[in-house]
Amino acid sequence: PPDRALAEDLRKLRARLAADHGVPPYVIFHDRTLVELAIFKPGRKPALLDITGLGERKVERYGDAILAAIGPHLTSGRHG
Repeated sequence: PPDRALAEDLRKLRARLAADHGVPPYVIFHDRTLVELAIFKPGRKPALLDITGLGERKVERYGDAILAAIGPHLTSGRHG
């Protein structure tokens, strides 16, 4: 199941990025992408490419912000 607190943080990030770029939030990433991020909690940029809806361009553009949002939600154990 997705980490609900992380999902909320990612929703806020998506809204902020969308406002910054003047686009609807779904252009940044879809809900499915948000859910996968909250489930798998990738910890590095290459692992973001395994998430539905995140290709090289989006990882280059938004990857650092996504990883910064995920970081505080990582617990002990390995994450991509």
